[in-house]
Amino acid sequence: IHQLHRLISFMSLSRVVLSSLMTFSTTSGPGPAVRLHSLHAATANPKLKILHIIRHAEGYHNVNNSYRNPKNIDAQLTPRGIDQCQALSQRLQVENISIDSIVASPMRRALQTAYHSFRHALEVEEDEHDKKQDANDNGNKNDTPLPFVACENWRETVNYICDARLPCSQLSSDFPYVDFDMIQHEDDPIWKYYEEKYGDNNAYVKIRESKDDESLVRRGRAAWDTISRRPDEERSIAVVSHSAFFMHMFTRPELNLVSYHDEEVEELMTGS
Repeated sequence: IHQLHRLISFMSLSRVVLSSLMTFSTTSGPGPAVRLHSLHAATANPKLKILHIIRHAEGYHNVNNSYRNPKNIDAQLTPRGIDQCQALSQRLQVENISIDSIVASPMRRALQTAYHSFRHALEVEEDEHDKKQDANDNGNKNDTPLPFVACENWRETVNYICDARLPCSQLSSDFPYVDFDMIQHEDDPIWKYYEEKYGDNNAYVKIRESKDDESLVRRGRAAWDTISRRPDEERSIAVVSHSAFFMHMFTRPELNLVSYHDEEVEELMTGS
């Protein structure tokens, strides 16, 4: 099992197993949405799904903590972030870690992270932009052997302009190999909700969704429901998301989103 170097570190990779026998709910209920086990439990129960939990690589908004800079709306990866992804890709190949599908946040930094980290598995042809490690190169219009789906519920907590999503049609054009069928709204409904509630990027400078536990619980449970509905043959799933959302998901027991089967997986996911 790979140690999760605190949830704020770039490109942390941890592997846990998700019990497909759990009852998942998309609404707040009396029990956790999911029960997580340490990796060795997967060999004992073939009905368990293996999850590869990955936080996106360095984005432009991470540089100098420029979360409110309008240039960083739906922030992309920096060249250093691309390098981090390529390093992870090499590590995955050396360790012979394979996946059956990718479920990613629809934010550009998460989609880029998934693409560049699993390019060897997606089998997208190389072009000249890749040789230059251009952070704006997001792949060619090729079919891929792996399902690669964008899921709104796995996106970052929506606090600043860097967390505002671009229109779905633009993302579909920029990432032609990603399945956006689960994205129900062309424009970002979450940013619009908090903008109407608190004001725009200039008028309101504090956090938004991170203090809205009701929204976090609703989205968190829906995120796990998405994983539970993946086909049985997708036993090994890469989930690419964000540090703040992971923090709320895995380290806040009062939200009742996850439970831990053993101390090993709890320490892995919470760092305690």
